[in-house]
Amino acid sequence: MIDIGEVEAFLAAAEELHFGRAGERLRLSPSRISQLVRRLEGRVGTRVLERTTRSVVLTPVGERLYRDLLRIYGDLGAALDRARSAGQGLEGVVRVGYLTHCGDEAFERLAAEFRRTFPSCDVSVIDATGSDYLQNLRDGLVDVLLGRFAGELPGDLVQGPVMAREDWVLGVARTHPLAELDVVSVEELAGHPIFGVPDPLTGRLGNPLYPETTPGGLPIPRRGVARTFAEALRLVARQENVFPTSASFPTYYRHPDVVFIPMHGWPPATRTLVWRAHGNGPLVRAFVDLATAPAPMEPPKPGWAGWHGPRPLDAAPAAG
Repeated sequence: MIDIGEVEAFLAAAEELHFGRAGERLRLSPSRISQLVRRLEGRVGTRVLERTTRSVVLTPVGERLYRDLLRIYGDLGAALDRARSAGQGLEGVVRVGYLTHCGDEAFERLAAEFRRTFPSCDVSVIDATGSDYLQNLRDGLVDVLLGRFAGELPGDLVQGPVMAREDWVLGVARTHPLAELDVVSVEELAGHPIFGVPDPLTGRLGNPLYPETTPGGLPIPRRGVARTFAEALRLVARQENVFPTSASFPTYYRHPDVVFIPMHGWPPATRTLVWRAHGNGPLVRAFVDLATAPAPMEPPKPGWAGWHGPRPLDAAPAAG
């Protein structure tokens, strides 16, 4: 029978090439690491590590055994992580409704970290553009929102961490007078309306993605209704309005008759996460906890057990 302790000792020694450091990783003495490796060699029938007073090196058989056991040990660890997640009720999908796009590097790292931490769970992204996205969040149609939100959010919603900061650009028709400029001021929005979204009760045009006034205090008029970005760009192409947006927008959405000009005068455009203040299930709470964790998230380091090298199979995974 395979002894997990022997496997863990060998993998640690094979990566560290030092019994002392391998023991520190597994909280065992160097002599215990050596004993476990010798027992494994007895099962194999040959040396897997060559020891001298100055060095420890893998034998050819040891190199092959390391590669094979690394894969098998990873599969065992993943199976236990899935079982733990299921035992905690953490199975299913977190639905993230996005506005504009969801390719931000910080969000992709968060989603990947969530999948690694809770292997029975996943993150799906849903285009919430053109809908009453805040109400969709309240109604549970999505679990989290990712987008740019102007002004204070209602008290039943929580604004989470920033996923991206970008400069602003202004979309205008190719034939628009502003298209001749190299840079445009945000104060120009006072004379060139942006698209609106009708209030479901009053019909009044608003646009929660932008402030009501310029930094100079001039009102930013709303004209024309657009429920999708394709509709917004068509309005711009017809010179019915202009379209302020983040600098990455043209990478994802374009129109042949619309150009984008750098715009200054506003703080950087930020995309953040938003979730309900109350009523979230354990799955969403786990996602939120991971998103608000103080330590910066980084891709896992190579090796047979994510964070600081070997992790014994009976060690509990981070809960976010």
